[in-house]
Amino acid sequence: MKIQVLFIISIVLPLVLFSSASAGTEIYKYVDKDGNITFTNRRISNAQKISIASFSRNSEQSGLRSNSPRVKDSTQKERDAMRRQILEKELVTEEKLLTDTQNFLEEIKISSKSSNYQERAVQLQNKLFLHQRNIAALKKELTKL
Repeated sequence: MKIQVLFIISIVLPLVLFSSASAGTEIYKYVDKDGNITFTNRRISNAQKISIASFSRNSEQSGLRSNSPRVKDSTQKERDAMRRQILEKELVTEEKLLTDTQNFLEEIKISSKSSNYQERAVQLQNKLFLHQRNIAALKKELTKL
């Protein structure tokens, strides 16, 4: 008899503990005086308890799919082609601006007699970095199409 009771307890107790632990998961949202938001599973005074039962990944994704409008393939291809043209024009423009900025920076380095050479050189190097970053982003977008 004791063995049967111990056997039942050893099976039922972990199931009860596991189900109560997963069902009893509580999430709290705390906003401090500086406006920083913290989400935690520990109770904090002045924290708001958040219900996570309604935030199921599957329900969110299926809801998005059923409510989103459907576009014809031909319409989407036209949009993609137009987007590609715009991105390619922007890429050409950014590459020209990059080249112009590089040339101007070289000219300033050659004639470094100017009193504000350092300041102007830093500004141009920042501009170069911006153009390089824009070109990389445009190329990345073009590869997605």
